[in-house]
Amino acid sequence: MPVNYDKAVSFYDATRGYRAGVVERYRDALLECADASVSARMLELGIGSGLIARPFIDAAQDYVGIDLSRGMMRLIAGKVEAGCDLRLAQADCAKLPFAAGRFDLVHAVRVFHHLHEWRACIDEARRLLRAGGVLAIVENIAPADAELAPWGIVQEKWDQILRGLGVGGEGIRHGIWMTDDRMRRYLLATGARAKTVDLLRYVEKPVSPRIMVERRAAGMFSSDWRLPPAIHGEAVRALQDWLERECAAPDEIAEREMLFRALVARW
Repeated sequence: MPVNYDKAVSFYDATRGYRAGVVERYRDALLECADASVSARMLELGIGSGLIARPFIDAAQDYVGIDLSRGMMRLIAGKVEAGCDLRLAQADCAKLPFAAGRFDLVHAVRVFHHLHEWRACIDEARRLLRAGGVLAIVENIAPADAELAPWGIVQEKWDQILRGLGVGGEGIRHGIWMTDDRMRRYLLATGARAKTVDLLRYVEKPVSPRIMVERRAAGMFSSDWRLPPAIHGEAVRALQDWLERECAAPDEIAEREMLFRALVARW
C-alpha cells in the first residue's frame, strides 16, 4: 500500500518546510525546464499540505493536486489566496481519476521513494500527458560537495543502529529513488526521452543533532512507520544514548545545501 501521511498532519510543515522563497524558485526552475508557463495544465502527485503547490496555485490557471491523505490536503486551504481555483482529489498515483491527455506537466516532489507501484504511476502520468508533455520526478538531494550536517549524521547512526537490530535501511524503505537506474531504464523502455536536471540549489532550515533525534523518537519519519514498536523503541534508546555519550556537538545548530534534482521525461 502507498504511504498515507494522515499521521503527519500536526508536524509535517514544521519538519519538511523550506526557507522563504525556495518554493517560488522551484516553480520557476521547473517551468523553465519543462518549457512551460503558468498557463500550462499541471498536476502534482502527492500534493500533501501544499508546501510545493502554493506558489503554483497562486499563479497558475489550471493546477490540480492529488494525495491519499485528506488530513494533509485540508492544510492547503489556509495557504492559498481567497478565490483561487484550487482543485484536489483523493487518489492513488497508480490509479488517477482523469482523462487521457488532460495535462501538460505532471510533477512529484519527494514521492516516488514511497511508491511500491512506481511503474504504474509512470504509466498513469504518461496516459494523462498530452503529446510532448513532461513528467518531472523530483527529489531533494545533497550535493556531492555538501558537508554532512546534523540530518545526515543522525541518519547514518540511526541506520547503523537498525542494522545492529537486524533491520536494514532498505528493508524499511518501500519505494524507489530517482537515482535508481531502474527508473531511467523503465522510462526509456516506454519510449520517453529522459534526462536528469539539477533545478536549483538551496539551503535547508537549520537543525541540531538533538532536534533530529527528538524527531526520530517522536516517529516523524515515514521510513520508521513500518517498524515494530519494540524495535523502534530500542533503536530510539540507543540513538539517545549515542547523542549524550558520543555526539561531539549535540546542540550545535547547522545547515546544509541541497538540490532539487529532477528526472525529466517527455514522450
